[in-house]
Amino acid sequence: MRAFILLLKVQLLGLFGVNKALHANPGRAKRTLGLVALAVVGIVALVAAYVGSVATSLVQFGLGDSIPLIAVLAGSLAGAVAAFLKANGVLFGFRDYDLVMSLPVPTAVVVLSRIASLYAMGAAFGLLVMVPAFVVYAGSVGVPAVGVLCMALSVVLAPLAPLAGAVVLAALVAVVSSRFRHANVVMALLSMVLLVGFLGLYFAVIGGSGGDLATLAAMGADKVELLGVVYPPAVWAANAIAQGDVLAFALFAGVNVAAALVLVAVLAQLFVPVNALFMASHAGGTFSFEDGRGRRGRAAAAGARSPFRALLAKEARLLMATPIYFLNGCMGYVLVVVGTAALLVASLTGVLPLNELPAELVPFIGQAVPWALAFFVGIMSTTVAAVSLEGSARWLMLTAPVPARTILAAKAALNLAFAVPAIVVSGVLVAIAFPLDALSLVGVFVVPLALALFSTFMGLALDAQRPRYDWTSPYEPVKRGMPVFVIAFGGVVLVGLGFAVAAIGGTLASLVLAVVVAGVFLAAYRQTVQRGLTN
Repeated sequence: MRAFILLLKVQLLGLFGVNKALHANPGRAKRTLGLVALAVVGIVALVAAYVGSVATSLVQFGLGDSIPLIAVLAGSLAGAVAAFLKANGVLFGFRDYDLVMSLPVPTAVVVLSRIASLYAMGAAFGLLVMVPAFVVYAGSVGVPAVGVLCMALSVVLAPLAPLAGAVVLAALVAVVSSRFRHANVVMALLSMVLLVGFLGLYFAVIGGSGGDLATLAAMGADKVELLGVVYPPAVWAANAIAQGDVLAFALFAGVNVAAALVLVAVLAQLFVPVNALFMASHAGGTFSFEDGRGRRGRAAAAGARSPFRALLAKEARLLMATPIYFLNGCMGYVLVVVGTAALLVASLTGVLPLNELPAELVPFIGQAVPWALAFFVGIMSTTVAAVSLEGSARWLMLTAPVPARTILAAKAALNLAFAVPAIVVSGVLVAIAFPLDALSLVGVFVVPLALALFSTFMGLALDAQRPRYDWTSPYEPVKRGMPVFVIAFGGVVLVGLGFAVAAIGGTLASLVLAVVVAGVFLAAYRQTVQRGLTN
């Protein structure tokens, strides 16, 4: 038990580099952790308010009885998504695998500690979604005493079975990936396709109502029942909460606990073989400015490239070879294009009847749409981890015969190479879908570009100032790094401010704010270049 607790402690303290900060500079660590805690409280409050408003809307639409089922499904989904996205890097393919396995600790304990860290993250997301929904349900519908206990226990148990399924799927992906040269790219693309498919299904449900609330409520009830058929344990938990059905909750608890125990037992046997396959397939996967005769030969055949182009190609190879980096940095650009394409289809087919909107709402579309597009490009960026991902090979970057300006410019250019085409395409699609005036038409391009400059240059500045080179898995700088957190939170704040300015001052004021944002972060980029790279 002591070994398990120590290993789990190391995993959890790795979040945002807490362990390193506490030992390297305790004073600075306390200040940083204080700011992080304050920001986390703000985000939790925002998410809780949003979930509460959604639950309240369900009550108003007559779907209050469906809240327990939806909440349990959301908590279950949180466990599955967290496990699938993080398993490759926490359970498989982590850099200190040899060191961890050389410890005098049974493999089962290592596996259990890493599954526990995955569970902790999934449960945290589930807690954030389920508790506000349950509070609204209890206040509006009423819950028996046994139901309250079932609510509390369902928050803890809901992620377990989906987590087990997601880890098994991630293990299968790791095994299959070991047989393909470019499996990382395929895995990232498939993950994007799955997410887009989910959003397409959601759009089909909402769009089919034609905007009528009564129809939407009826369709919503049918879809909730269908979800219950797909995942029966959520129905058991919902019945226990609503009706105090102890037997139903015992079934729910038994399925989740049994799935978790089976996962630990099976993975303890497969942990070493799967990691051996994974490591063997990535044995040559190091990144450098020149990696082997093949690339030297191609470079010679194609002619000498400028340092900037060579560095940009290197950044692109790293991005495409690291699925979690690709997903985290580029998903927003895919979503904004797919989402605007869906809007255009809905507009052309009459599913989105713009001519039936009240006249007073039409001008607001031109004010709000640019900031809606900006949300997708302003909360994520490849630059938030571009410097940290150099890792133990950073000496190549620091000793290369090129100035820091060129290295940093290549890292920024990679993100803009994805952002700018996505902004142009989505802007054109929106311009066709909506009847926008000239000023609003400018806004659908300028506003998202300003937020793209924010996420690109601010992310690069933060990561270049305090890079994390000592990661054991790319997941750490890509998902846990402070720049990731700051960009996501800062992007939400800027978009919220943009909506407020647009509503109060109109489109012109919105454009002025966008120009100011762009100017500020262009200046921040120049300061980053002047400061250069740190060891």
